[in-house]
Amino acid sequence: MKITYDLIGRIDSENAGDLEKDINSVISGEDFAPDTELEFNAAELEYISSAGLRVLLKCVKRLKNVSVTNVSPEIYNIFEVTGFTSMINIQKKLREVSVDGLPLIGTGANGNVYRLDNERIIKIYNPITCNPERIAREKTASKQALIHDIPTAISFDVVKSRDSYGIIYEMINSSTLGQFIAANPDKMEEYALKMADLLKKLHTTEFSPGSLPDARLSFHAWIDIAENSGYYSDEVISKMKEDVDNLPEQNTFIHGDFHPGNIMIVDNEPVLIDMTDSSIGSPIIDLAGSYHIMKLLPGKRPNAGRMYTGIPDDILVKMWDILFRSYTGINDDAEIREYERKLRHFALIRSMAGIVFTKIASKEEFPELIKNTSNAFLNYL
Repeated sequence: MKITYDLIGRIDSENAGDLEKDINSVISGEDFAPDTELEFNAAELEYISSAGLRVLLKCVKRLKNVSVTNVSPEIYNIFEVTGFTSMINIQKKLREVSVDGLPLIGTGANGNVYRLDNERIIKIYNPITCNPERIAREKTASKQALIHDIPTAISFDVVKSRDSYGIIYEMINSSTLGQFIAANPDKMEEYALKMADLLKKLHTTEFSPGSLPDARLSFHAWIDIAENSGYYSDEVISKMKEDVDNLPEQNTFIHGDFHPGNIMIVDNEPVLIDMTDSSIGSPIIDLAGSYHIMKLLPGKRPNAGRMYTGIPDDILVKMWDILFRSYTGINDDAEIREYERKLRHFALIRSMAGIVFTKIASKEEFPELIKNTSNAFLNYL
């Protein structure tokens, strides 16, 4: 549970006492449980003195979970100079950016990308799948990736656009790999091998524990969507959670949505974009995601692969086969089918959640789709 308290105007020695009494009345109320989060909304805070800071400090000492949000740059400087940013979760007020009239240069499951100017792009996220905390993690993941020599775009700032949130990135004057292959299908094999090399690089790069989220958390987010929908049985949900929790704990870098639509071509080399689900964990999570977009969906829905990557389905499936064989070193068809069966099992978790919020089937076909997908998932073994 969270209770929000608005900090308004100037808080100094003249009114700090009244502020303290008012806050005490709030946190002493019947609705305030010990684990309740107290959020101070500083959107209208103009100034805070040491007397006001002492009131907040008393709250920190008394409560487990205190945050200050929508902090202006000027107020943030006060918190930073006094050391409060190391004691309390202080969140800056996000800059408002309008995308009205901006050229749309890409779209995907997590949001749309617009050209902001000659040097920057802005990605506005789907509010259904991406909350501000998840978006902020993408900014962190991009920086961590660059530090570890993983090719990706520079992220500048988290912003707000109407009821959605976004990130401003450096402008990469290039096309996605999907657009490039669609225009140059003869280059498919060459760049499938480059994708395999990049994926090997990701999965041989170790991050320090805790530097990025556990990759299993993104799967649990998909499971939560499926569970909250009420469409899937307790048996299916329980099996999803069990299989994800049984994945090995690793510190390997995971992109989380690795496919040609999330790769730019810069100087003939691939550069990653869309780091929303970047994390650390088992490489099977990345492989299952790639399999889902590049082979499973094209086999289930016409033009599904083209929608996400820009590549015709038949070419995309061939590209996956080359990538997978190069990445794994496996050439035996039976062994490949068995490996892909395992990938399909984990890919279905994501697919089952996607079915819920995209409603891709008609009202009449929807129950049958849920039933068939559930059976496919449970009949893995």
